[in-house]
Order: sequence, then C-alpha cells, then structure tokens
Amino acid sequence: MTRAMERKVFCSSDGIDSVLLSLNKTSKIGESLELKVHIKRFCPLYLGMIFYYGFEIDRAINMGRKMILYIHKNRELSKSIKPKKYSFLIKLPRTGLNGKKIYVYKVRTMQPYSEYLQDYVIKVNGLNDDGTIKNDFRITKIGKFLRKYWLDELPMLINFFKGDLKLIGVRPLGDAMLKLYPKEFRTYRSKFKPGLIPPYYIDQPKSFEALIESEKRYLQEYEKNGFKTDFIYFIKFIKAFLRGARSS
Repeated sequence: MTRAMERKVFCSSDGIDSVLLSLNKTSKIGESLELKVHIKRFCPLYLGMIFYYGFEIDRAINMGRKMILYIHKNRELSKSIKPKKYSFLIKLPRTGLNGKKIYVYKVRTMQPYSEYLQDYVIKVNGLNDDGTIKNDFRITKIGKFLRKYWLDELPMLINFFKGDLKLIGVRPLGDAMLKLYPKEFRTYRSKFKPGLIPPYYIDQPKSFEALIESEKRYLQEYEKNGFKTDFIYFIKFIKAFLRGARSS
C-alpha cells in the first residue's frame, strides 16, 4: 500500500524526544514523515528514540551535522510514556525456560535506547559469521572493552541466584535474535533453562549455522547426562579462558 506524501519536520537533536512525542499524537498509524534533525554528532540515541516513540525507520541518511530520517508511525503511545533514564546497570527482556519472559541484568555497553534498535540493526547490517551483529554502532568504546572480557555479564549472577539461569547453558536471547533460529530448534531450545556460560564460549563457532550446531550438540548431551555434561563444559570453559579466548 502506497503511503501519502511525507510531512516534513525540522528539529534539533536536543529536542527530538518532545518532537517525536508531539508527532505521534498528531499522526495517524501508517502516516509517513520526513524528519530532518540537526545533530552535533551521530548517535544511535536518536534512532532508538524513533522506535521508542512509536515510529519505524524506512530509510536513514547521515549527512554529518544533519540526519534525514524517513519514518512512519506504527503504534499509538501510552499516555504515561516519558523519556527513559539509564544507569550503568540495565535489565533486558529475554526468553527463559519454557518460553517464560525473564529480565537479565547486565552492565550497559550501548547507547541509550539501543534496545529498541536490534531488529533495525540486524535488518540493515546483517550478522557476522559467528552470529553477532555486523558493525553494531550501538556499542560504546568502553562497552567493547567490557564485552571483550565478558565483564558486562557479571550482573547476570543475580539471575543465577534468582533461578532464572543455571551455570552452563545456552545463551538467553531476546526476540529479535531468537526469531532468526529455525522454528523447530527454537521449540527444542525452550525446554532448557539458559545459562551464564554458553557453549559459544567453549566452541567459538565461526558461522551462524555452527553456532546452532554448537548449542544443539550441548543440549543433546545435556539431555543424556546433565551433571556430567555441565561439568565437562565448565572445565572446557576454564581451559579456553586461560588460553585467552574472549568475546569478539
């Protein structure tokens, strides 16, 4: 269906949240807009806000001090919506045992509002061979360091003590990443509690297919003998860590 001619809106990055809130109130679902934003520097924050305030990005053009965003409204907003506040510790929605929604604790390694951009970044940039997102511009410089040494995942110990996670297990995933998995494997995977230390850290797969095979191999072995499998994988993890294996 062809949308009507875009409404053109100009604003500065400092007031983009209030502009988007106003636009959502005065637009119809499906209506297209051309948003020109004057910025000091590119920041994923602005893109994340687009999704947070009820729009989707059809096309984005970065022109240095100006961004041109072609967007359309995809949902109405709650009357109580307001700008989000972020601390160094965040809670992220993930899928746990039997498809139950859990919230995992992590040290924030991305720009604010980045959690609303995962679908968009995957769509635009695609995945690396190992199943991670290509050129993920949401990650900060300090965030890259924290991820390299898995320091961002230390708060997930909270989830371990709450019972959401076990020590060894497949990685708890969000909806955007999980839907890339084959449907049959998603169903099988959901029967197991995710873990703090995934098989990924041990096997270091080099393709998305290899990542799935790594998880499938672990789960099948765990089904046969859970304690023995987790003990072996834990020893393998220690050896891999001592050899210098790190996240990409």
